[in-house]
Amino acid sequence: MANVFTYRVAELNRRGKTYQQMAADCDFKRSVTWWNKMYWTEIDNPPEPALFPYLAKALEVTERRVRELVAEQWCDVRPDDTVPEHLRTLLSVAREVDERDALKLVELAMVMYRKRVITMERDRYSAMLLEAYTVGSGGPLTAEQLGSLRLPEMRAVKNNPSLEVTPEAQAMLDAISEPKEE
Repeated sequence: MANVFTYRVAELNRRGKTYQQMAADCDFKRSVTWWNKMYWTEIDNPPEPALFPYLAKALEVTERRVRELVAEQWCDVRPDDTVPEHLRTLLSVAREVDERDALKLVELAMVMYRKRVITMERDRYSAMLLEAYTVGSGGPLTAEQLGSLRLPEMRAVKNNPSLEVTPEAQAMLDAISEPKEE
């Protein structure tokens, strides 16, 4: 099982929340050192249930989500295997929403879904255009040609070993970082 509690601490820290802020948010029921050790997975014993309300505030999640994080990290019990990890915090919040507001959540989800579909369609057409562009280029791609491409297209060129590029274009491609896993 994953260190999901630790992952949440690391995620908040990466977004700029310090261990001092986490300790203050939980009314110093856990020290700055404890949060640091949690980040480095040096905590072997799970927090006591009496601390869950304080930890929820520090982790910016619901108490239920704290229980789920503890269950998964320390007891190897995953509350809902059908929901991806990156959506579990959202799901725990959605469970607490008043029924009258649930319709707004559904509308929000549909807007986000439509945005994702549009992005996928754009990328599909972009890939088709890129293929036509590279087939008709008549030689190695130049830095000038790559300069007219969007970042996803440049990544596609970078990850396609069959495409020939000039040394200047290769230097441009080497400078492109891979997208972060979500």
